[in-house]
Amino acid sequence: MSSTIKSTVNKKDFLDDLGSLLAIKSTKDAAAAKEGAPFGPGPLEALEKMLELGRRDGFRTKNLQGYAGYIEYGPEDAEDYIAVLGHVDVVPATGKWVHDPFSAHVENGTLYARGAIDDKGPTMAAYYALKSLKDSGLPVKNRIRLVIGTDEESGCACLVKYNELEPMSLFGFAPDAEFPLIFAEKGRIHARIDLPAKEETAPVHLSAFYSGERINMVPDHAYAVLTGTESEKWLDAARNSLKEKQIAFSVEKQADGLKLTVKGKSAHGSEPAGGVNAAFLLAEVLDDVPFSQSEKVFIAFLAETLNKDFAGKRLNIAFHDDISGELTVNAGLVRYDAAKGGSVSLDIRCPIKAPLAEISEKLTSSVEKLGLSIGELGTEKPLYVDPQHRGVQILKKVYEEHTGEKDVKLLTSGGGTYAQYLDAGVAFGACMPDYPYTGHQVDEHVRVDDLLLASAIYADAMYALGNLDK
Repeated sequence: MSSTIKSTVNKKDFLDDLGSLLAIKSTKDAAAAKEGAPFGPGPLEALEKMLELGRRDGFRTKNLQGYAGYIEYGPEDAEDYIAVLGHVDVVPATGKWVHDPFSAHVENGTLYARGAIDDKGPTMAAYYALKSLKDSGLPVKNRIRLVIGTDEESGCACLVKYNELEPMSLFGFAPDAEFPLIFAEKGRIHARIDLPAKEETAPVHLSAFYSGERINMVPDHAYAVLTGTESEKWLDAARNSLKEKQIAFSVEKQADGLKLTVKGKSAHGSEPAGGVNAAFLLAEVLDDVPFSQSEKVFIAFLAETLNKDFAGKRLNIAFHDDISGELTVNAGLVRYDAAKGGSVSLDIRCPIKAPLAEISEKLTSSVEKLGLSIGELGTEKPLYVDPQHRGVQILKKVYEEHTGEKDVKLLTSGGGTYAQYLDAGVAFGACMPDYPYTGHQVDEHVRVDDLLLASAIYADAMYALGNLDK
């Protein structure tokens, strides 16, 4: 195995710095947003922590209005720079964790915490790679810039702002996925499907339905509140059905009705089949309840149209290509309020060749036929970089030299990374091929040695790309 840059990573120092970063609850808090902290106090604190490390170790740093920041090394007057794009915001730590999700816990060489692999661990690995490159004293002609984003999990407004304020990089990579390298990422359609509130009589009413915290997560819990003269009868039926299916649930009497809560299993929204959507579990056992007509439409949309159809066939939007495979649909957010109506927010990952406009039109037509409407709809183009691009081939070679593997197969992904915001860039690690990716899941974890190996790989990648010609 070959290495140009001698890694100077001290394991204890690495874990101490990473532990302090993981301890910050850096989930987006729109209600607490303000000038200088556009995504709330947590993401800003995590950004400032990284910039503090950069200043401590003698790098150039800059805070870009709280949206993002960077840590930079290399000749200050260099015309071009290489971007390494990490993020320090995290999704909520829902579900029951064995250990505190915001306190780094290492057991048998495995690190457990929210952000361990998505993306605080890999971002710290990239930072320590930059330290190793600096310590080596080897020359680079391009600047190497570790860009720290703070809104990757909720729309990437941080990178939109970054690109408004800073010039485009020569090439770059996001340490926010899997090795060996991802050269193509699916496009996205984010759609909110709406149902207006209506006053209708029925023996049972759906007073509320709630599931999900982020559109790009499979919801691991859901609850519904039932009211009306027959609510207890139908709640008993739902309870019996849940027992038969061995689904965890709880029932609570409230002033406004009977609350039924069920548990599912979280997963990344790009792989919805890998989780158990709690909204679907709940809707299934409520599908026969004699709700009002509009409430039936809402429940049926979950239980009959979306349930177990991750390819979007019932919505008439299924698509497949030879580069990135099947279209996927995740119902990440479900909301219903008797006074306000309901909504279901879909995270649709579309293959590289998928016609986004045509799929959007088909989706609109399908939901309207069901008595629903499109409240919001946005699209993001896919990422595709020619596998023969010089930057891609450099990263491939560096990975092969460090692992001893030969002619590795490059990957495509349903997940989206900051690489989509580069003119030329890819996702590069940090999850190793022989280890499950646990981002967005309960008890998120990564092997510590994998992060250290990733750091060594990134150091050589930075050096090679730092001498990349235009």
